[in-house]
Amino acid sequence: MNQSNDARDTRPDGYPEWYYELLARTMGDAKADWARLPRRDREAELTALHRSFDTPDDLSVWPAELDGGADRP
Repeated sequence: MNQSNDARDTRPDGYPEWYYELLARTMGDAKADWARLPRRDREAELTALHRSFDTPDDLSVWPAELDGGADRP
């Protein structure tokens, strides 16, 4: 694994390619591929996924009864 600070090894997002290779080895190729996507593409996919849920509470860690739901202060 080459962890040089050489600018040629750095992607436009600021992370060197060895970082993504490490992600692939430790977390799997799918997650490394996701991380390689440009930020706007990742945000667009997350936005589309978020819109597919019925309510904002669907993305909450806790059920609405315990988290305050959409009306929480």
